[in-house]
Amino acid sequence: MSTLRGRIEAAGIDRTFFVCSTPRTGSTMLGDLLADTGLVGRAGEYFGQPFRREVAPGLSRRGFDDYLVGCTQHARGTGVLGVKLHWDQIEVFLYLLRLRRGLRGAADREVIEAVFPAPCFVWLTREDVLAQAVSWWKAMTTRKWTDGRPVRGEPTFDADGIAGRIRRIEEQTEAWRRWFEANRIEPLRVTYEQLTADPAAEVRRVLAFTGVSVQDDLIVGPRTERQADAVNEDWIRRYRELAD
Repeated sequence: MSTLRGRIEAAGIDRTFFVCSTPRTGSTMLGDLLADTGLVGRAGEYFGQPFRREVAPGLSRRGFDDYLVGCTQHARGTGVLGVKLHWDQIEVFLYLLRLRRGLRGAADREVIEAVFPAPCFVWLTREDVLAQAVSWWKAMTTRKWTDGRPVRGEPTFDADGIAGRIRRIEEQTEAWRRWFEANRIEPLRVTYEQLTADPAAEVRRVLAFTGVSVQDDLIVGPRTERQADAVNEDWIRRYRELAD
């Protein structure tokens, strides 16, 4: 067991769940819904672009350990740490974990299990890849990724840009599939469509998967607004017409 694992457990963490996804699959919504139950910590995006740009450069092993232990505060005394990972974040995440003694040659699953208590994996995807790509491209052009934040750019339709997002989604989804298979991990599969159709059912399913007991009167209600609007619908229509 690594020293880092001991520090994480000393912070009160006895279980960990990872939300493995690609952008615009509802991962923020799922993280908020789960955290709002008060039964698990919020699955934060701790290794995204701000981390790679502002924190990771020159980060020492000790510094990374301190950073990761600091993330446990978001578990709010629940004992269950949540971590959100997009595919393009896993390489740097695993590299930093492997700085621990004895983990350099270990398989990815072994590295995670050596550091995080009782890890399990939720694989969040979206069946409508075109709608996902349009949402991703729109967020890139407006620089608005979640509700409650101001739009900082004009939504700009670009068929090539959307096509590029489709390729990225397909490549990264396949990469996740191969990673789970190579590491003999059986994730809990959740889709954006299931989550938006019945949030309460999916939250209960995820909580049960993580080993959390759920009370019968648990109330689940999304506080993240759906960001798809007439612009999204128009871009989907225009893209399909061009593709035809």
